[in-house]
Amino acid sequence: MPRLSRALVVVLLAMSGCTELRGCGASEPVQPPTRAPAAGAPDASTPSVVQPPPEARYARMWLVIIHSSATPGEGRGVLEALKKTGLAAEPLRLSTNAFRDLRPCLEVVVAKAFAGRAEANAFQAQLAQAGVEAYVKNAGPLDPELEGKEATCRSRAEARAARAETLKTQAVPRFVESHVGRTFMLLGEARESVALEPVDVRRSLWMAAVEQDPTGLYTKGDRVDLYGVDGPVRAGCAVTGFAWINRAVPHFGYFMREPPPEAPGCGRAWAFAELDCAVAPEALLFALPAGTKAPVFFASGAGPSEEVLAAQEDALRKLPRFAELRTEGSVLAERVEEVLSEEVRAFNYASGERHAVFTVARFRTGEGNSACGTDYNQQVTRAVVLEPGTGERLLPKELVGDEVVGVLDLEGDGQLELLLHESWPSQTVRLVREDGTEVAGASVENCDCGC
Repeated sequence: MPRLSRALVVVLLAMSGCTELRGCGASEPVQPPTRAPAAGAPDASTPSVVQPPPEARYARMWLVIIHSSATPGEGRGVLEALKKTGLAAEPLRLSTNAFRDLRPCLEVVVAKAFAGRAEANAFQAQLAQAGVEAYVKNAGPLDPELEGKEATCRSRAEARAARAETLKTQAVPRFVESHVGRTFMLLGEARESVALEPVDVRRSLWMAAVEQDPTGLYTKGDRVDLYGVDGPVRAGCAVTGFAWINRAVPHFGYFMREPPPEAPGCGRAWAFAELDCAVAPEALLFALPAGTKAPVFFASGAGPSEEVLAAQEDALRKLPRFAELRTEGSVLAERVEEVLSEEVRAFNYASGERHAVFTVARFRTGEGNSACGTDYNQQVTRAVVLEPGTGERLLPKELVGDEVVGVLDLEGDGQLELLLHESWPSQTVRLVREDGTEVAGASVENCDCGC
């Protein structure tokens, strides 16, 4: 991973663990609850008393949320609007990590918390009449997995910071997106204080054209070659202009505002270069400077034999994680009186006699709706590279097989790179090496709190 700049390290320290999306935030005067340090070591003769965390008073409460964000401290405007209403609000900031039923890695700004849903809905209606949008959600119980969730949020923040660092050189692959029938290549350099104008009727896309590349890497007329998950797509696409674009996903209540909002409801502006090549809106594409040696792409579904695939499935079933998830899922399925669905499948990519084989086991109850319901939905992946005379080479253990959409050898050095696409909690595409190191990535920030 590239060395983080001092500025990025400061940002990470300020973000206190919640950093992948935006959507449920707040303002400056209100401070999130913090855990007070122990006054001193307890006397050995005195029984220790476990103090509940400060968030415990809001467990299972109905929260009237006026802002959410992956970046703590945001939402000043909505807090000022709340104050002007004159309503008996009790604003506070809460980390969603503390609660089982809230989406992690967000800070929510709560106008007021209630024991009952009816009271919360009534207060939400009062806010709406006063011109302040809000939504009601039950926090659920405290989550015993708090430390694990906060560690995950920190790792996402570090990955996002490293991703921004890699974009500072022209040679790095850059992901390409299609918006309103136009093609744009991500340059990086996110900023928050950029004046943007809405581009579409729903106001989900905001843009501002600029004369020069804010990153200083490209000029008009520079050319790039485009590649998809299967190989070359377009050669010699020219840079025709530059723009700041905010294409983040706001909370669904944003689209219901009347009159329509005058600013994006989520995310930041990112620098893009506009290209003169038309591409399919849903295509997953990346660009390299024109003339760069083309990567070697692996074909999906080619070889190896059924016997080899069956052996890979057997190896997956012998993993301790496989047994752990099966047991965990069976216990939950019995509790809710459902049947645990177990699915094991193998899929592969090949280039010549080299094969990348991904074996995935998924355990589910019901519809597998674990984000917004009580369904169980877990999976474990075993990924290997098979080459004649070298046996098998294991790929990262934390790999999620369902996210793999392409395999290639980017530099022709014999080491593979994987194209990954994650749809939740944010739309993220990544190009990673065999050891899990990220080469390039792009993420569309998501401020919607889900269900």
